[in-house]
Amino acid sequence: MRVPTAWGVAGSPVRHSVTPMLFDIIGQELGMKQPSRLKLEVDSVDKLIEYLSSLEGDIWLSCTSPLKSSLFKIYGDQRSTSQSINQIARREGHISFGNTDGLGFLEACKSEGIIPRGKTLKMRGGGATARSIASEWVRMGGSIVPVRGRRRLPDGPWSSITNQDIEADIALDLDVTPGQRSHTDLRAKKTLSISYGPDWNPDDFAIKMVCAQHIVAWKTLYAPEKADKIPSLEALIILLSRENLTNNHS
Repeated sequence: MRVPTAWGVAGSPVRHSVTPMLFDIIGQELGMKQPSRLKLEVDSVDKLIEYLSSLEGDIWLSCTSPLKSSLFKIYGDQRSTSQSINQIARREGHISFGNTDGLGFLEACKSEGIIPRGKTLKMRGGGATARSIASEWVRMGGSIVPVRGRRRLPDGPWSSITNQDIEADIALDLDVTPGQRSHTDLRAKKTLSISYGPDWNPDDFAIKMVCAQHIVAWKTLYAPEKADKIPSLEALIILLSRENLTNNHS
């Protein structure tokens, strides 16, 4: 298996991100020699491309806000409903892309016993992450209750419910400030958050989602030939918690 020169995360903010640790952990589990870690604080695709062009070798990179939509505009398949890219793999000069937000959200929901079919998801926000989650949620039989926030969720296969006063099964607020724990005024039978900060806990839904996203990325983009060797979601969260404790006490 070809090991990259570097792997990590890009976006803004990324100081709090556990993604570089997740790369290291899964790499160790697969017996890979550890490459350099990247935490690229960049707020535009132009800056990202400029930085990557200065690096030699293969690069594996998870991307967060505000890069996802911009990456899609340059490299994406226009037939995609999510219109988002959040994973990059550069191998021998060739770049491959992926989007794991929606699938990661579904896997994190599954770990909490949440199944989309027949369930309504009330969601505030209309950016790349929102579109990715909405697309996968309705694909699996759920429906979306869009709540207008900083950006409106555009029309798509999720546009079946417009009554924001409907009692939803799940509520998710994507307009919270990135890089910190969040609270929302959205009401539903259960509320979820995909935002976390440096004070995260292993049972946070946001941590479950970022771990699930990362597993999907390894299985579909980075090392699909090693899919059966990649840790389960539960095992990865345990390994991440141990690694975090070690780092905090070193």
